[in-house]
Amino acid sequence: MKTYRKLSLIGVLSILILLGQTGCQDWLDEQPLVQLSEGSFWNSESDGLLALTGIYNGSNVGINAYTNELLILSSATDDSSYKFGAVGNIYSGYLRAADTQVVLAIWQRAYRTIFKVNYFLENIDRVEMDSGLKAQWIAEAKFLRAYEYFYMSILYGGVPLITSVLTIEEANSQTRNSLSEIVEYSIQELTAAAQDLPATRPASERGRIVKAAPLAIKGRLLMIHNRWSEAVSTYEEIIGLDAHQIDPRYKAIFEEEGETSSEIILATNMIAGLYGNTHNQRNHHPEFYGGYSEVNPFQGMVDAFLMTDGLPIEESPLYDPQNPFDNRDPRLYASVFLPEYTEFRGRLFLAHPDRTGDNIAALPGATGYGWKKYVTEDFAGDFGSSGDDNILVRYAEVLLSYLESKIENGDNITQELLDQTINQVRGRQEVGMPPVTETDPAQLTEILRRERRVEFCIERIIRYMDIRRWGIFMEVMNRQFYGMKLTDDADNYSDYTVETTGRFRGHYKVINKTGSVTEDMALIPIPLSEIDLNPSLEQNPGY
Repeated sequence: MKTYRKLSLIGVLSILILLGQTGCQDWLDEQPLVQLSEGSFWNSESDGLLALTGIYNGSNVGINAYTNELLILSSATDDSSYKFGAVGNIYSGYLRAADTQVVLAIWQRAYRTIFKVNYFLENIDRVEMDSGLKAQWIAEAKFLRAYEYFYMSILYGGVPLITSVLTIEEANSQTRNSLSEIVEYSIQELTAAAQDLPATRPASERGRIVKAAPLAIKGRLLMIHNRWSEAVSTYEEIIGLDAHQIDPRYKAIFEEEGETSSEIILATNMIAGLYGNTHNQRNHHPEFYGGYSEVNPFQGMVDAFLMTDGLPIEESPLYDPQNPFDNRDPRLYASVFLPEYTEFRGRLFLAHPDRTGDNIAALPGATGYGWKKYVTEDFAGDFGSSGDDNILVRYAEVLLSYLESKIENGDNITQELLDQTINQVRGRQEVGMPPVTETDPAQLTEILRRERRVEFCIERIIRYMDIRRWGIFMEVMNRQFYGMKLTDDADNYSDYTVETTGRFRGHYKVINKTGSVTEDMALIPIPLSEIDLNPSLEQNPGY
């Protein structure tokens, strides 16, 4: 467990005063503390560092506060279900304009961070300091602002583009810029930021932005908007830095012991008991082992993991329906609590309602599975304040995104390229899945999409971005979702609702979203309270 001696920039709470206290005012009208900022601040390098720290604090990249955002958005894909999920419930991804837990919370966090950056950039030149270090700080601030615009563009579409400190009157009369304007601005800022950032950081600066971070977010934007040749060049630039590599481990990357892995490109640096992770050991932790079981994998997610021969369960001779978890991709065992299969803390994980009062028996929306990826077996601290860093970008994403961009760009696909990308990811020592040899673009695309799903399961908004980029949002979301298999005699089983036909016969019917999902739900609404304050903000279709 970390000690106070190892605090990095994000963890030093004693200097999170400036720009870190924004109160509960409306968006963008966060005015600086005039007496402090104008009378006695911006006089030294330490003032500048204090201000930069304040930007990190509370930003999308630096936040550690408890939020339902991650739990709710993880239910807005075909991978997971909230434990009390139901059709129409925001915890199942049905977001409404009046929602404050996601819709308004993300908006306010973004614009508070943007205000802080704008204020910082308008004043940092008043500080006399080394020009190279100042350029680096400016690059960090610009990245944090661009990240907020990237994130909002994914969720809301076009939003007001604010690049200077506004008066209250100006703030409350802004209109939405087009999505293309937000994307172009973000790409330009990310490109500029990368030029002045170091490729690596010393241990004392872990948690601060490195050069690959803005390039990786730029790559995401380029892919989302089908700018494939630019994406190829961007990912080649990251690879060329030679600053990151695939970790031979998998499970440990997502635990405190793996936080210094060079595979991690961008993460929030957490300090147990001081600036702790509020989710990993508590919300993902199964109730069976003392946690909250907030989000649970669907059967379709479990089925996506291949057999050890590299074939899907539908094709592999190794697959035994009576022993469905045998001989599977090791990432399944690292990522998912499997009923009557996973042993954890000396106990077999139970989920069938005949064998336990937890899970399906007690929690509508539970699936019988649990997310193991972020839960540490020997963790003995406060479940609500662990030291596990929140990973935002890994090098594995760079390699798989590079391969996808090469395919979509129509480039020649060779075995050498496969070995440099997808085979590095699935061939890490702890995983050891068979190498991919398929070079036909259409078939390789299907292999790659499955690889992304299992490699990045429950990692922030990656799946959310993928199903929209691939144009399969409605296909995968507008359907019945299933949990674990409860019976072999579906026709005569009545304790819980199970499927009686087809592939999922005997499986628990968790939630049926058929007919309740629309294309418009691929974006979340603009907060109603913001539109009430500023009618110039146009609402997204369908809300």
